[in-house]
Amino acid sequence: MTELHDLTALELAAAYACGDTSPTEVVDHLLARIEGGDRVGAFTTVSADRARAAAAGAERVLRSADRAGLPRLFGVPTAVKDLEATAGVRTTLGSALFRDWIPEHDDEIVDVMADAGLISLGKTTVPEFGAACYTEPEVSAPARSPFDLRRSAAGSSGGAAAAVGARLVPIAQGSDTAGSIRSPASACGVVGLKPSRGLVTAGPAGNDGMGLSVRGPIARTVRDAAAFLDALTGRTGAGTVHPPRADGYERACGAPVPRLRVALAQGSVSGGPVDPEVAAAAELTARTLAGLGHDVFARDQVPDPELTEGFQVMFTALVGSRTMALDESSLRPIVRHLRSRSRKFTSAELAASIGVVQARARAWALRHADADVVITPTVTNPPTPVGKLRNDADPAAELAAMTAFTGNTVLANATGFPAISLPLGWSSQGLPIGVSLTAGWGREDLLLGVSASLEEALPWAHRYGEQGGA
Repeated sequence: MTELHDLTALELAAAYACGDTSPTEVVDHLLARIEGGDRVGAFTTVSADRARAAAAGAERVLRSADRAGLPRLFGVPTAVKDLEATAGVRTTLGSALFRDWIPEHDDEIVDVMADAGLISLGKTTVPEFGAACYTEPEVSAPARSPFDLRRSAAGSSGGAAAAVGARLVPIAQGSDTAGSIRSPASACGVVGLKPSRGLVTAGPAGNDGMGLSVRGPIARTVRDAAAFLDALTGRTGAGTVHPPRADGYERACGAPVPRLRVALAQGSVSGGPVDPEVAAAAELTARTLAGLGHDVFARDQVPDPELTEGFQVMFTALVGSRTMALDESSLRPIVRHLRSRSRKFTSAELAASIGVVQARARAWALRHADADVVITPTVTNPPTPVGKLRNDADPAAELAAMTAFTGNTVLANATGFPAISLPLGWSSQGLPIGVSLTAGWGREDLLLGVSASLEEALPWAHRYGEQGGA
């Protein structure tokens, strides 16, 4: 028998329309699952009373005579990443320094989700200030892969991906500066979409100033991710550069996909070695697309130390730019290291690094200008054991290890292109392996269309019932 937590976001919306269930019933069911034991460390803060009140309000609206004009995902539960300020809800930023911070105002993305009628069940776990590709903060339990609780959910949207993979919510909001949506999606066997630069509004104060960070959807299915993207692009504002698809991204999932030129780019721009099972998952994706009639060709992804080193300088500067009047001695060693390192760069050195990254990103785009879609491994390894990437004694070595693990994810942040991680591979131990597809700027429609065809050819939904959703 299908349980409420097995339903996708779109299936829940359809069930509401048919009267088969209600927001109150669904929210109560999911809160019971969370409160009964969040073994994956998905949530730092659960806002149960607010969620139940919002569900009751949504239910009253759904019972009214006129439902016309309601958002597509009205009344569907979700969660907000704990880097996004949420008025009246504890927002820790993954840091002991903000353990008790309760903001007075919402960040823009929180308002956008509320406008879409989504109901947040709480704040999902993040590493301190989002400054790691694993999620092991001091303020809550580590975020773990639902497919093996000994394995990390990656980061920085680790809690969000774990929540979706464990079927605690059908969709969750993430953000991505260097792969922070896609790396956790790979580790947790879910779909993670980093949208094009400037598609999702970040609000007046939400941009990082360098064009690296974007907000985006995490979901179990491609169609849910597309519908959530429609919700996130329902408002234009500061930071948006181009309008969303006129007829919505969900429709792109059912539209015919033209014959595409697809490049398989094995290897890692960071120079980190790619695990053979990860490489095999990318190969399988390429063969599958060739079998669907697309023109697939191989092209190695060579290491680019100039891009990698320049990006590290930019990322370090972002961590260092956070102003604090508090004692920094309680910060995580990796955060202290990044902040100390950032103070050693002059403004001229930072500007030079930005220029190098822009030039190398442009070179990558030109190299693949003959491809509609580029396939790469999402990250270089299957989910790593909890604690493996963390190195408090030597944070410089930790930074090098994280850079090697994330591999190619920084490319989409540097170019501004959309990229999606799909759970298309599985290790010999049954662990999920994400494969990344990247398209040109503004081509989320193409990316979602081809992703939907891959989901049909290489389905993964049954995996949640087999061993996922711990």
